[in-house]
Amino acid sequence: MTRRRIAGFLSIVFALALCSLAIAQSKKQIDINSATEEEMVAIGIEKAAAKKIIEARPYRNKSELVSKQLLSRAQYDKLKDLIIAKQAVTIKETPSKPAGK
Repeated sequence: MTRRRIAGFLSIVFALALCSLAIAQSKKQIDINSATEEEMVAIGIEKAAAKKIIEARPYRNKSELVSKQLLSRAQYDKLKDLIIAKQAVTIKETPSKPAGK
């Protein structure tokens, strides 16, 4: 009898763990510097705001969405864990050395 209760309890804990993992994976972070309008809408950004965000690219950090008045502080607080602002990688060119010397 005790084994059945323990097994039942463990199966409930396991099911809850799987659910929370599935939720976490479904809400992956998006990059506001490269995300599509559809990706932004999928995480809860309104369509009009998503268009404005795309037009005002690039961003140095995600808090610029508030400072540029693209999102309210309340909207930002709800979304801040779902967004990031990746920086474009720039490659410096090194001067080439003359051949033969």
